[in-house]
Amino acid sequence: MIMKDKSAYQRYADNLRTHPEFGPLDDADIQKVISAMKIKTYHRGQILFDQGDSRDNFYYLIDGVVKSFHWDEDGEEQLYLYVRQNKAFPYIGLFDDADYAYTVESMTEVKLAEIPMNLYEEVLRNTPELMVNAIREMSRIINMAETQLQKMVTTSAKCRVWNAIWFLGQQIGDDQEDGSILIPYPMTLVELSKVSGTTRETTSAMVQQLVKENKVRYNRKYFKILVRDETST
Repeated sequence: MIMKDKSAYQRYADNLRTHPEFGPLDDADIQKVISAMKIKTYHRGQILFDQGDSRDNFYYLIDGVVKSFHWDEDGEEQLYLYVRQNKAFPYIGLFDDADYAYTVESMTEVKLAEIPMNLYEEVLRNTPELMVNAIREMSRIINMAETQLQKMVTTSAKCRVWNAIWFLGQQIGDDQEDGSILIPYPMTLVELSKVSGTTRETTSAMVQQLVKENKVRYNRKYFKILVRDETST
């Protein structure tokens, strides 16, 4: 759904200025972005774009969480990365790819700013500081993906489930005053099983074990990580 309240656009544009993805832009370029962007909302479970679709837009997530994943040759979902509010995507393929390299699905109710990709690449090309920020974000994403792949290469179901919860905490979690990490979005065991590459039944058993060991809490689909040691298992 496209929002019809045009007065909201300036408010969101002002918010964009406070973040690295857009902060370095001068007034003229910010105005270009404001004039071209659309504010859209999506319900949970909607596909924003599919792997292989034309790479037409760059997105800034105003509210909610989305996940990105690849389809493998067998039609299975692979490599989950999550994006939370106040982050932008996709960075993979800038200036090069004609199509999106992965699928993005909304995990919650989502509100975002949609910006034409050619416009974003134009202002990116003309703003060195913005380019540096984009390169840093791409490096962060690549490092996170590589680490996730390395950690998931294990035959231990418990390690796979723990690592999946840990990565979720790193990607979309909030640090708490008591030192724990709260994942402030509902995460079903089915979804966690996809991330960990285990069955739903195995995931449930491993979560129960981690709860008994006081490493995590899981209440009404919300996780809290109690131990800040990623090798805790």
